[in-house]
Amino acid sequence: MTHARRGVASGLEVIAAVAALAACASNAPSGEKAAARGPAGQPAPALTYDWHALLVMPFGTLLKDVPFALGEVLVFHDSADQAGGREDRDCYRLRGTAPPRFFARAVDEYSLCFSSDRLNRIEASVSLPSESASTQFAAACAEWQRAGASGAAAPDRCAGRYGSTEFDARLTASAAPAVSSVLIDSAQSLDQPRE
Repeated sequence: MTHARRGVASGLEVIAAVAALAACASNAPSGEKAAARGPAGQPAPALTYDWHALLVMPFGTLLKDVPFALGEVLVFHDSADQAGGREDRDCYRLRGTAPPRFFARAVDEYSLCFSSDRLNRIEASVSLPSESASTQFAAACAEWQRAGASGAAAPDRCAGRYGSTEFDARLTASAAPAVSSVLIDSAQSLDQPRE
């Protein structure tokens, strides 16, 4: 009888162990969460708000010296841009090259803009999860403001300057929130291109 009980107890222990393993396997992340973590054993990429990642090349780079294939983007200019002498701006998207990551996410829209054939503006947009968009944007703005000269700061807008680079970011509040960022080389005079 002792032998029979031992067999039943061992059988129950095996069943409990298999059930525990099955529960662990069913709780494994799938889809987007699994992809965010990357290969097994590697943690998810660190969330960073550093807008420097958007600078794939230095401001002032000549259009002919860009090391990426580009596709021209149709850009509509407003009257303020034309009054400021910026009507010659041409914008391009990367072709065949992945855009940089921002907020630990792939950038949805990314344009490199040239004035007088020199890079002087970068425009980027990245989607954020609706449940954390406001919190992430506020944290990013606080980080940007600490790192450089502060400018406008509001729940949906953050602007300032870091060296000769001006930044202006806006959070669109909708069902699919996104951060739209513009980086401008304020040291480059639009009237006098760099030599």
